[in-house]
Order: sequence, then C-alpha cells, then structure tokens
Amino acid sequence: MFLNEQVALGFTGGQARTAYTKNGTPVTKFSMATKTSWKDKDSDEWVEKSQWHNVVGYGPVFAALANRLVKGAYVLVQGEHQTRQYDKTIQVPNGNLMIEHVIKATAVELKANTIKILDRTAREEDIATDEPRDDAAN
Repeated sequence: MFLNEQVALGFTGGQARTAYTKNGTPVTKFSMATKTSWKDKDSDEWVEKSQWHNVVGYGPVFAALANRLVKGAYVLVQGEHQTRQYDKTIQVPNGNLMIEHVIKATAVELKANTIKILDRTAREEDIATDEPRDDAAN
C-alpha cells in the first residue's frame, strides 16, 4: 500500500489565478504559507518559520472558487505532493546579444483534492473538491 496525502492549513499569498490547458481544462494556482514554531534551546525564545507551498487545482470546481481565494484567505488544502519537470526558456546576455536557452525546471506543488476557505464568512460554496460529495445523491 502507498499513500501520498498532504494537508496544509494556512494563508494564501495572493489572488488565485486560473489558466486553461490546450484541451480546455481549468488549472487554478495560488501560493499559501504555513508556519512552524519552536522554542530555541540557546535563547529560550520562540522562533517562527514560514513555509511556502504552490497549490494547484485541476477542474471547474477549483476555477469557481478562484475569485474567493484572495490574498490572506485562511484555507485548508488536502491533496498530494507532486513534482513535475517542464521546459523553461531563459535569456542569457552574451555581449550585446541575448541568447535563449531551454532548461529543465522542476515544479514542486500540492495538487489539491479539496480546498476549504475557513474565514468567518465561509459558505458551502467555499469548498471545492474533485471527489464525490456525500450529499450528492440528495
């Protein structure tokens, strides 16, 4: 048995953006920050560290939620950790010329299965999931 499940609870770093693949599938992306804190052994003071996550959601349910995923929204994201490689074109100066190079880049993402907005004004519509809902038959 294998399990690749990640749960992150934190704040969005900016407005979510939706783009579309060549076949028309909506892809919604945003960044989110989580924090870890611990007590430093030497200074006996609390230390905080932020960790940034790139979140991606595939499909119309996540695109419909994008306008509510504004900077500072408190969200819970469940999904799988994924890495993918892609070609990235960069420009490198060479004297008076700019030479283009294609390099292999790696994206590290949290591929969302569920996104829930958890602020005080949250509504039922503020939950996006690509999994069947229990109340779907009702």
